[in-house]
Amino acid sequence: MFNRRLSKSEINTWIHLVESQTDIGCLNREMASNFLKLQETLSFVSSVHDEIIGGTAIYRDRTRLAMILASVAVKKEFREISAYNIIKSSLPFFRTVAIRDIEALIPDDSSVDRLAFPGSLELDQWTRSSLERIGFEENSKLFSYSIAIKGENPQKQVKNIWDSQTDTKIAKKLIWDLSKTAGLTNSHIWTAFDFAVNQGTLRTVTIEDSMKLVTSIYYSGKTAIIGLIISDDDFTEDGRAPRMIAEMVRNSDAETLILPLIGDGQNNLIEAVADELGGSLKRRSMTLMRKRL
Repeated sequence: MFNRRLSKSEINTWIHLVESQTDIGCLNREMASNFLKLQETLSFVSSVHDEIIGGTAIYRDRTRLAMILASVAVKKEFREISAYNIIKSSLPFFRTVAIRDIEALIPDDSSVDRLAFPGSLELDQWTRSSLERIGFEENSKLFSYSIAIKGENPQKQVKNIWDSQTDTKIAKKLIWDLSKTAGLTNSHIWTAFDFAVNQGTLRTVTIEDSMKLVTSIYYSGKTAIIGLIISDDDFTEDGRAPRMIAEMVRNSDAETLILPLIGDGQNNLIEAVADELGGSLKRRSMTLMRKRL
């Protein structure tokens, strides 16, 4: 088996692999391409007799000094005998100054009703056994929420207080300060932040020189996707954060809202958003696995 790193000009090779050899495929080719073009994204493929049988995509998180296993795709007939080596060959063997651990996110059920790459960076459930053999261990539980949005809007319109320009340094500080309470002390939240900054989808609210809310939103058809959401406790408890999020979603023609990365300290916030939208709420659980180097 021959393993190699793909260049940025070979992105379509990886996208084809994801589309044909994973349970969910790509959310859309443009978003997948944008994620793979990020400076910190590395893609690898493994071949047997010049046939690509699988590969991985990895993102380097420079905030936590870690990496995430963002995607794994292996042809079904090679999963049992080769998946372990395909995944392991693309990971660092030793702890370095820049990389202390590696994370992977696994759905707790085999349902295909989840967001595709890179909207969600969950791996197919079958990868868990290979990850455990490599040394990944269960770290925490995370959640994905979906909210069906009612057509009518009984709420009064919210005053537009979104920042006209986003200070990413202050936004990072707010996430860092609140991530433990939110249950998001992981590299997946920082990957979502980096991607939002790169794509120009990051939005913030600052009141009296104090940032209160950091979020991001983008759309796929009739679906609104909030890639990250971190809110100051006071801004959540007085109802302003849920109203701001609901109004942001209602300004689109979205029929469904998906929040693919939510910590266990954010349940009340998401329930409040669902109440504002007047829609039904569904929750899935995921397992964050981590390998320390």
